[in-house]
Amino acid sequence: MNAQERLWKANEASREGRHEEALQEFIWFHHHALDEEPSLYGVRLSFALSYWKALGQVYPKALDALHAIRKDKAEALLRGDAGLEWFRDVTAIDAELGNTTLSYQLYVALAESCPALATECARAALPAIVAAKDYALAARLMPPPEPLLRQRAIMLEQDIGSIKHKPFSRAPERWALICIYVDEAKRLVTILAGDGDSAEAARIKGLAISLIKSPSVRREVAAGFIKRSKPPPYRVR
Repeated sequence: MNAQERLWKANEASREGRHEEALQEFIWFHHHALDEEPSLYGVRLSFALSYWKALGQVYPKALDALHAIRKDKAEALLRGDAGLEWFRDVTAIDAELGNTTLSYQLYVALAESCPALATECARAALPAIVAAKDYALAARLMPPPEPLLRQRAIMLEQDIGSIKHKPFSRAPERWALICIYVDEAKRLVTILAGDGDSAEAARIKGLAISLIKSPSVRREVAAGFIKRSKPPPYRVR
């Protein structure tokens, strides 16, 4: 059974009331999935965590385990014993649990204790910094918006075009790719507006949409600025 199948079975066990079995599979997936299937990076920090949180709502031990993983990784970061990937894990857990303030506080602490690591983690910290409405800090850390958007737009269409050539995946990859692009573009717009440059914010919003060549993808990107769409089911073929 591969990593993706183990995640599916874990969610199935959760829904069927086999809570401890599900928890052990979620823990395994978090620690080992990328060793087996690096392409599960996004799924590991999105669907897997949402399933884990759902389990925790009926089986508190699961939330305790997730909090413990988050605590261990945050402490390792503050000691300088971990790097960007663990910071991303922490921020993903915080976001799933609605605790983005903790990610912001962690980044501020890292900037004091480990400035080099904070610099490495700056882009990953931006969502939490924006959520904290520290737009001045976000503006200092934000990469130049237009070059970044142009690069991301090209990557988005390339990645969507390559989906049909990949092995079947249960994950709604097209939806996830568009959401990632829209979320990053909206973040840039929010930072610019929050830092007082509303004209540039409006220009960047328009650019984020117009850069997309595919009409169907462009429509979904434009719609994403209005309301985030719900993911299609993550199901077995």
